[in-house]
Amino acid sequence: MQAGRPKPDPRGARRVPVKFQVKIRTWDLGVSHYGECTDLSVGGMTLRTSYVPRPQEEFEVCLLPPRIEGSQVKPFSARVRVMRCHEIERGQLYELGLSIIEVIQ
Repeated sequence: MQAGRPKPDPRGARRVPVKFQVKIRTWDLGVSHYGECTDLSVGGMTLRTSYVPRPQEEFEVCLLPPRIEGSQVKPFSARVRVMRCHEIERGQLYELGLSIIEVIQ
């Protein structure tokens, strides 16, 4: 690698910075959790939330579009798999790296 060049992203798809509120629905409990999507790509996303998932856990994520007067944007929903989980604020906030398995809506 040459000096001054950024390290290539091994994920293979460009990540776009976003700021969407998200709803997390787990399969086993059916309980909803909330958080924020901080980046999105064709194959995955990063969330920040208080929810701590199991490694490789799968659940549904619904990105809630911002409310804009006169706009009828539908939420984006997908089944995802946890690829990583890092603690950001001790016991309060975690960053989840998620792989999109299936687009639901």
